[in-house]
Amino acid sequence: MTRPRPLYYAPGVRRPVSPLRRLPQVLLVVAASAAALAPPGDAAAFLWPNVPEQIARALTSGDVSERRLAATRVGELAPETAIGLIQKGMSDPDVEVRLHLAGAAVRFRMPRAGDLVIEWLGEGDARLRLAACDVIRAAPTDRSVVALGRVLGDPDPHVRLAAAAAMGAAGLPDAVSPLLGHLDDTAPEVRAEVARALGRIGDARAVVPLIGKVQDSVPEVRRATSRALGELGDARAVSALILALQDASQDVRVEAVTALGRLRSDEATSAIADLVAASPGAGGAFAGARPADSSASSNDAREAALRALGRIGSEAAVKVLLAALAKDDPAAPRSAVRDALVSAGKAVIPALIAALAAAPSGNTAAGAALVLGELKAREGLPALVRGMQRGVVPLRHGLRALGALGDPAALPSVLELLGDADPSVRREAIRTATALLDPARPDGRAVDPARALLVDPATPPDEKLALSQLLGRTGSPRAQAVLLPLAKARSAPLRLAVIEALGAARAAGKLGAAVDAALLEALDDESADVRLRAAVSLSRVAGPGSARALLQRLTVAAEQDRGALGIALSGALSRAGDGRSATDANNAKDPSDPDLVRDVAAAVASAPDAARDALLEGLGRMPGQAAGAALARMAATAPIDDRRKIAEALAGHPEAAAALRKLAGDPDPGVRASAIWSLGAVGAADALPLLPPLLRDPDAAVAGNAAGAIGRIAGRAGQPARASAALCGALSDARPYVRANALAGLTVARARCDGAAPRDLLARDPAEAVRLAAADHLAQGGADPDRRALARCASEDRNATVAARCASPAAPPSGAEDVVVFVVPFDAGRGDSARDAPVPRAPFALVRADGLMRLGVADRRGELFERGAPRGPLRLAVPAPLVK
Repeated sequence: MTRPRPLYYAPGVRRPVSPLRRLPQVLLVVAASAAALAPPGDAAAFLWPNVPEQIARALTSGDVSERRLAATRVGELAPETAIGLIQKGMSDPDVEVRLHLAGAAVRFRMPRAGDLVIEWLGEGDARLRLAACDVIRAAPTDRSVVALGRVLGDPDPHVRLAAAAAMGAAGLPDAVSPLLGHLDDTAPEVRAEVARALGRIGDARAVVPLIGKVQDSVPEVRRATSRALGELGDARAVSALILALQDASQDVRVEAVTALGRLRSDEATSAIADLVAASPGAGGAFAGARPADSSASSNDAREAALRALGRIGSEAAVKVLLAALAKDDPAAPRSAVRDALVSAGKAVIPALIAALAAAPSGNTAAGAALVLGELKAREGLPALVRGMQRGVVPLRHGLRALGALGDPAALPSVLELLGDADPSVRREAIRTATALLDPARPDGRAVDPARALLVDPATPPDEKLALSQLLGRTGSPRAQAVLLPLAKARSAPLRLAVIEALGAARAAGKLGAAVDAALLEALDDESADVRLRAAVSLSRVAGPGSARALLQRLTVAAEQDRGALGIALSGALSRAGDGRSATDANNAKDPSDPDLVRDVAAAVASAPDAARDALLEGLGRMPGQAAGAALARMAATAPIDDRRKIAEALAGHPEAAAALRKLAGDPDPGVRASAIWSLGAVGAADALPLLPPLLRDPDAAVAGNAAGAIGRIAGRAGQPARASAALCGALSDARPYVRANALAGLTVARARCDGAAPRDLLARDPAEAVRLAAADHLAQGGADPDRRALARCASEDRNATVAARCASPAAPPSGAEDVVVFVVPFDAGRGDSARDAPVPRAPFALVRADGLMRLGVADRRGELFERGAPRGPLRLAVPAPLVK
């Protein structure tokens, strides 16, 4: 089996260029650009202590060139220093100085900066008037937004456009009347921006005037008007928008049909159906539609129509969508028709079941089955299985649907197809059965049919690999008995698959000991892939008796073997209390093995650096107070690298919270960051007062982790008000990751802030991480202004990842798992992994499925351990020191 592909991040690439792939359950390999892995001190810009004073002095110089140069450097300063200088310099007589300071005010999102530039709106230099609009857009106040109304009549159309954009971004109702007065501006780009602004504000007074602009002479104005009417959500606009479906511009038709979907107007269903019926690639949606220059294609219009029908979700709309399945390709991974049916929700399930009971075409039946699967509609299981048995639902697509459905009750029907004559059906059946099994819930029904195929010489090699994985997923001791003899198979791919499968579930008694022995033997294999796979499996299933054997190996192993042994030992130690007898468990509150704790702690003192981190991590994963106490004792005298790992390891020991509080004040920022993150995992409500001051820590990783820790603790304690009190102010922090984690912390704590700060961040924050966190936060609220903000983001944000998150907010994660992360360098110039080994002490930013970011520095192996990570995608972002 080849090495799993890591998640790469390349400079200048706004999204991962390779999909993330997990090793089984415990191990995750990720990667970052080589530049991103430079030590924090090399990445951060350095300023001599006297530089702020020099810049401040230069801003008051009589030499205008000196003031200009100083103004260009204000952005290099810390926010608290820069903001004071900006306030003083905004009245400078030189235009260039003021323009540079305005740019810095926008960058720092300087509070109430809009009030400082109101007088600029009357300046003779158009550059100043434009800059004033930009500042007000970034930091609006009620007074400054109202003042923009007078420049809607500015002689420069660029200024008028900027003023309209700023008024719309502010969302202030007082801006509606001035904007309505300029819907007939002579410049079409200004008319379009006025329409967009009215849509953003969401005031019903704008509906009737905007209806009149649906027939504007300029397509871009008609397009903006259609979008605005959709955002306003007023049914009075339906007739005008239906008329706009026949517009000469494809772009206008797309916006009109999207708006009708937002209005959920069943009255428009028949008109929208004509767009769906248009064949892909046709020039116009209607026979009477005239071609025109557009950025949208006919496919765009059709897909927008399908989405609109899904939003409408009426009986008539569902009928149109079901009919569209007949021309859909069920083999495609994604389908606009299926997505639309899924978006209509549970209401479509009866129609889908009825379609399967009839005599639909193969495409319609396959599509209906796949939609039932995506909707997790277990009530549709009997109809789906009957459809497959009748030959109505093609087997391959029916199996895909059963896998997506996730109901173990479908397993017998799937197992019947493991021996199908069609290879594609067999492979899909194996994949589906594997997906329906969970080793945490042992299920032996698949063992016999899978074993028969596995030992059959006629079974293709690729199917044998998949069958090995299937047997492992059963969690059945009988399956492990089948797999155990194959652990020494001559075929390297089969051997790797079997070793991985043996690690899917623990076996008891002699069988468990035999599995441990086979995996321990594989640690001596000459193949690095085999050793790594055996280590991962041992980390998941090794019994307590194997921990001592692994400990002995780690202390004497060659350097190249310590990584795999460390993974195995860490997992084995997490179960070190499992071998205690019932009497021991009843007579002692501490489930740990004190002798083993003592041996591991003693080994730390003499172990080489590469092994120390594995031992400390293992102590952190060991249950019981003895392990936590040993870590706390070591923290008092440990060197920096050890303290950093100890702070991480104590996330498994709530009883040692006092040691974490002390480490949170460590002189080293890496230690502080780890300690604060761990305190967020185990701290009680009494730890909350310690954290708000740390939001102002000069190290971004420390401050960002403090924001996350506040949210986690307040959420567990059921005290959202305390999260709001601490985190709402952090939304204006100059550091993007602090803002992002403050939003994620509010979301985790189910807390809210007064005002529109999260909506403002979604609309205007330059950082992708912040806008993603804002989208998740607003999706949790569900208020009308929040929904409008998400809809605008979905259609307007230039970042595809952010727009997709706004359109389809991430589902809350369910469950948790321990994850090991290795940080591997990526060569952006070559487009591949620059080296095989992880980077020691690499700065990282790990984004979890709940949106929280863990910031810090990897250990001496280039590894970090995340205890209890929410189940779901993990990704690596640019480290905090490199984010501006």
